[in-house]
Amino acid sequence: MKRFKFFGRLPVPIFASVIVAVLFAPIAMAANTGFYAGTFDPPTQVEIARLRCALGDAGVRKECAELGKSIARLVVSVNDSSDGDTLASARERALMVKKALQKYGDRVEVVTAPGNGEQKFRALLEDRNIERLVQFIDSDSYQAVKSSPINQNPKLLWMVFSLKQADGSAPALDAKTLPSNAKLFVEIGQPAGSSASAVQKVIQSGGATAGLIDPAVQAVIEKLSLYQEVSEDLVKLQKSLFGESWIGFRKDLKSACPSVLGQQACAGFVSSWEAITIADEDPNKPIDRNSSSANFLVYKRAQSEDRWAEKFTDAALKSLRGSASYEKLKPVAEDMSSKIYQGYPEGKLFHLRKVSVPLKPGSGEAPKVSQKPVACSAPPGKYNMNIVQYTDDRFPKAFAGFLKEQFPTRSILPTDLYAHNQTVEDAYKFHQRDGFSTFYFLQTRRGQLHRNIYLAVRPKPYNYRVVFTDLRGLDQEADVFCQISHSDTFSSMRSVQAKRELPLFVFNPGGLSLKLTDKDLLLFGFKGKWEKVLLEQNWQRHPLVKEGLDIDLFTHPTIKQKLVIARNVYGDDANIIVDTFYRKGVRQVVYLGTAGAIANYQVGDVVTPSEFIDNNNVSVPFQKNLAHAYRTELSKQVTVHDQTQHGRVPTIYHETLALLLNWKGKSIAAMDVEGFYLARFAASHADLKMAALFVISDQTLGGSTIDESEARLDLIDESVNKLVSFLLPKVVAPK
Repeated sequence: MKRFKFFGRLPVPIFASVIVAVLFAPIAMAANTGFYAGTFDPPTQVEIARLRCALGDAGVRKECAELGKSIARLVVSVNDSSDGDTLASARERALMVKKALQKYGDRVEVVTAPGNGEQKFRALLEDRNIERLVQFIDSDSYQAVKSSPINQNPKLLWMVFSLKQADGSAPALDAKTLPSNAKLFVEIGQPAGSSASAVQKVIQSGGATAGLIDPAVQAVIEKLSLYQEVSEDLVKLQKSLFGESWIGFRKDLKSACPSVLGQQACAGFVSSWEAITIADEDPNKPIDRNSSSANFLVYKRAQSEDRWAEKFTDAALKSLRGSASYEKLKPVAEDMSSKIYQGYPEGKLFHLRKVSVPLKPGSGEAPKVSQKPVACSAPPGKYNMNIVQYTDDRFPKAFAGFLKEQFPTRSILPTDLYAHNQTVEDAYKFHQRDGFSTFYFLQTRRGQLHRNIYLAVRPKPYNYRVVFTDLRGLDQEADVFCQISHSDTFSSMRSVQAKRELPLFVFNPGGLSLKLTDKDLLLFGFKGKWEKVLLEQNWQRHPLVKEGLDIDLFTHPTIKQKLVIARNVYGDDANIIVDTFYRKGVRQVVYLGTAGAIANYQVGDVVTPSEFIDNNNVSVPFQKNLAHAYRTELSKQVTVHDQTQHGRVPTIYHETLALLLNWKGKSIAAMDVEGFYLARFAASHADLKMAALFVISDQTLGGSTIDESEARLDLIDESVNKLVSFLLPKVVAPK
């Protein structure tokens, strides 16, 4: 039976009560490792109860306490589904399991495994440090695989979960007939509508999930809006976003492939990506997704954006599986479509998902609402870059097309755009008063950091509004307004302004009480690169914020200095980061950013500027840039351009060809958005020491412009990794 090739039908349905009897003597005390494999789409209450029982949770059943004493470690394998197309990604399903079992700490190892987890299972059996492998499995799957040769290994012990029949009669398996290496758990009946697929439907309908899924699992589902279908009127838009995401992903991968595998290697299979078609899921006509001739992507409703990313990578690299090229290209493809931020998947593909927004208590302070035209402050002109593609990546053309189709029907007007300097909770409260009670979050491929886009829906009469939230800072607003203006959708907007500006971040108690000295450091930009190295060197991370920008404190038992690491920001928000920690005592700053080359520099080169000039010819000298001192040593590792001039623009839309050529004629070598503010802050604070280094991410007058920067991440990352490794021992002094 093919579908039971290894572990088969997992997960099993949820039960009214979990384990009611353990029909075996306690396992002898040993360094046993438990193993459980399932699809977990989502993890059901009974699966989590089984896992907790294996770990000794007497709250499940008192007999579990004795069992848990014999299991030193539990490995949980999150597998593909039997039909190969789950609604949540492997990463999301693993996250749900981890959250449900997080109190057990390092006793639990959650792994994601293609297929049915056989590779991980074999590795555990072959591990000489494991005396006994205890496999937890349901009775149906056990029946299907019990005769497999691998399952005759003498170090393997089966713990089989078997159901009593609905009428209360004995379970299908008899403990007396099981082999000596198989023991029986008996569970009682299965209530109707409690299978994993039924649970998905309960979530989609907004029904109560108490008793069906664990609260920790429910929290992840709510945070990521999993298992939610869009309404019927938005199905066409969602499928269009799927198709547009695939085209953009394919384009990025095509651009990146030669730098990873070489031009010749890529030429043989890049054309196959363009031949992949999109097919609708048809329940009446099952699709053999594993067929070697399958050359399509299946659009399936209610799938998460991270699942789309997973499918795109699998489809593009299908022909390379098992090769060295696959191992090289896979991480590049994955990084183009998604990333992890604060432990959760954060998408890079277009996607529409329904969100649940809690109503906040009223503040008693009404925001100021004003009608104004949607104006882009950038002058008209030609561009070297593809400004249309740049806009589409931030305001999807599928979404723009949907809006233009709605304008004639008057379900939305060209003035129904709302720009809030508030969070989505405040914005929801504002629109809910007018009956717009359903919010959909629009994930975009680029530019999600300083604004969020929502489609608000009112059911009676049926109307839409487009709602931008989290707008803050002059540069951010200028960029967003140009995105909207270039999308050719809205002619005017309603600006909704609260009296208090939306904070960039809000400190937690640790951040509020933090005091620093002139020996401590602020490491600003490329936070993930810094923290990876620090964690490897046994630094301890302490979060400093409860909401907003990601900022952490790092300490080390043998090093007196404290390190504050902040994620990069956009434009004038750089002032807030530096000023905040200057006030807390920091007098040393290392900034790593990106810049667009105006001179003939290559992506991955490093620039250490000594002057910044904005688009209005305002100059800020930066001779105090401490990075100048590293020029000779650093140039042995990366290409360094020292003592250069940088241009500054508020948005990419200001990078007209005329401006760039004018700057090139004045020997301005590169340009960015944040450096101007950092230099100006350093100039007004004589006691501040700052090193600012910029990695070239695109060539504003060359062949690799900002709309293709995602395809050059490997070159950028390589330079940043070298910078971090070089700078860390320079700026951190042991006790």
